[in-house]
Amino acid sequence: MNRKLISALCALVVGLFATTFAVAVEPASSEAAPGPMYAAKCPPSCDFSVKSRDKAEVVAILKEHAKTHHNGMVVTDAQAEGMVMVVEPKK
Repeated sequence: MNRKLISALCALVVGLFATTFAVAVEPASSEAAPGPMYAAKCPPSCDFSVKSRDKAEVVAILKEHAKTHHNGMVVTDAQAEGMVMVVEPKK
């Protein structure tokens, strides 16, 4: 009975290891061609910054930050897009 229990536990461990290994390898191959990175930040007195591969997400987060952390400041889409920069990858 103990041998059957130990065999079942070993099989379970091997199965979980194989599944974890397969899942861990999969995302690395899908990141072969990432898009550009966008970033925006507040003045140094605030020290807020945001980065994303989605420009619309950066604009939305920047507008929400201004509204919630700068006394209800309203930033238009055009103003927020003017603050967004494209970050070049480091070589």
